[in-house]
Amino acid sequence: MPAGNHRAERELGPTVIAGKVSFGSPSDARAKTREILMSAVHTSVKRFPDPEAHFQSVLDTNSPLPPPCAQTPSIPETEKL
Repeated sequence: MPAGNHRAERELGPTVIAGKVSFGSPSDARAKTREILMSAVHTSVKRFPDPEAHFQSVLDTNSPLPPPCAQTPSIPETEKL
């Protein structure tokens, strides 16, 4: 295992360039949000065979909303207008 983090720094190059080309973030809060999201994305790509499924699982687990229904419940005929 290499002692430095040169590879990790090189992998962040496209993200850094995108920030420079778009003139950065308009606020410190947005810059911090982008930093956290990009770190999570790059880490997931390295650690999980299907990073998209992993993100979906994390979001579903931590969401305060109930999971989406696969089917819309039917309305009994007596309740229809």
